[in-house]
Amino acid sequence: MKKITVLGGSPLNGEITVSGSKNAALPIIFSCILTKGVSEIENLPDIGDVRSALSILREMGAAVRRSGDVTYIDTSSLTYVTPSERLVSSIRASTYLLGSCLSRFGRCDLMPFGGCAFASRPIDLHLSACKSFGAQLRRGSLASDGLCGANIDLSLPSVGATVNAILLAASAKGESRIGGCAVEPHIDALIAFLNSCGADIKRQDREIFVKGRRLHGGKIRVIGDYVEAGSYLVASLILGGDLSVRGCPTEDMSAVLDALRLLGAEIDIRGDCIRARLEGKSRRFKITAEPYPGFPTDLQPIFAPLMARFSGGEIEDTVWPTRFGYLKPLSSFGVDSAVFGSRAIVYPSRPLPAVCNAPDLRGGFSCLMLALLAEGESVISSADIILRGYADLEEKLSAVGAHIKIKNN
Repeated sequence: MKKITVLGGSPLNGEITVSGSKNAALPIIFSCILTKGVSEIENLPDIGDVRSALSILREMGAAVRRSGDVTYIDTSSLTYVTPSERLVSSIRASTYLLGSCLSRFGRCDLMPFGGCAFASRPIDLHLSACKSFGAQLRRGSLASDGLCGANIDLSLPSVGATVNAILLAASAKGESRIGGCAVEPHIDALIAFLNSCGADIKRQDREIFVKGRRLHGGKIRVIGDYVEAGSYLVASLILGGDLSVRGCPTEDMSAVLDALRLLGAEIDIRGDCIRARLEGKSRRFKITAEPYPGFPTDLQPIFAPLMARFSGGEIEDTVWPTRFGYLKPLSSFGVDSAVFGSRAIVYPSRPLPAVCNAPDLRGGFSCLMLALLAEGESVISSADIILRGYADLEEKLSAVGAHIKIKNN
């Protein structure tokens, strides 16, 4: 395991370029299982989750090669094997094996699918989608003698269930309709990639229409990561200085930028570059995490240190109502807060250096921002969980003035 050592108190100055979207990259990688041929994927982020996903494909016989900014994945000769439990349990996106393996091999073993344990994360919607397309549960495995098109309505706009439904429908016999689907940008990215593979998929608002096809290799450039972009914009406000964030998918960030404006920040957008500054007095504000195009749940932990740094605020999460476990380690840095069901109050607080464990991916980044702010030395252990979602973290922050070192324990 790795640990991050930080000497806080320095502002950030310069420019950070965001990497490819983790949440777009992972569905695209697992969707390659459906295809026979070579796919070209540009701008894959070099993060732990992506490396784990590619390792799972290698276990099935995929050939993976990287040249510059392009990753080539050859899935011409895959064989179904039960993937390593260590890999499957390390990432939540391993749930996409359900749709992809059922489509390619007609089977998928149920395994301890992983990810951040910030809330109870059942897979009932995923399993229901699999059964709708003709899969049956047999002794701890899902199996199908041939998937058929289906007409389904998701009870919640779950990103994961939407991805699996698309993966099931893309190669199923006949036509499918998926209603009540998630509409996050990474859903459209997956659709674009599969259509480049020969699929026939169209989204109209919260409905997706699919005609099953045989798929070949495809090509796509992974979109910029709006969660990473939002994380660094928040860091720039917390730490001060003059930081620009480049490579932002600005069209996907309206809810995030609106939340920063509620604080009182001035937002300057020039192409794909965003600069956030707090020139006047800060304001207490509230955010409510909702399915896209609402404020993203992955950024609500990131906004807690922002509220603590300035005038306080309130956070409500309608996606994961209990996603407040990160507040306990934040208290080690002096953050004062209180939780009331699905909402939390964060009070203005003076940051202190601390030693803590990263609680989860986004909560870990929140700890890092406070460590960068507090004057003195802080240490964050279990840092691998942060590196699951932030590429080149040490290099990017060091280049703009942060004093940070990532080492093995």
